[in-house]
Amino acid sequence: MNTCILMGKIIEEVEFKFIYNSKSVSIANCKIQLMDKTQLEIYGLDEKADYMYQNINKNDIILISGSIVNERKTNKIKIDKIIKID
Repeated sequence: MNTCILMGKIIEEVEFKFIYNSKSVSIANCKIQLMDKTQLEIYGLDEKADYMYQNINKNDIILISGSIVNERKTNKIKIDKIIKID
């Protein structure tokens, strides 16, 4: 398993959706921008999705721990832990 730790700025509003016919119930995703201007798509499932939807807004700085997932030839970061930096 791969693990990454990233800090970045949220550059778009969090999108929240419910998932049907799956182990997971909900998903939230958005894009972050790292200090070197790299943009990455991140997503969280269930409890992480709820936290993102309720506490994360555009322009917030966050620290995440997660894993790199290759979906449709695009790398995304699946969140294991997320912390909002005040």
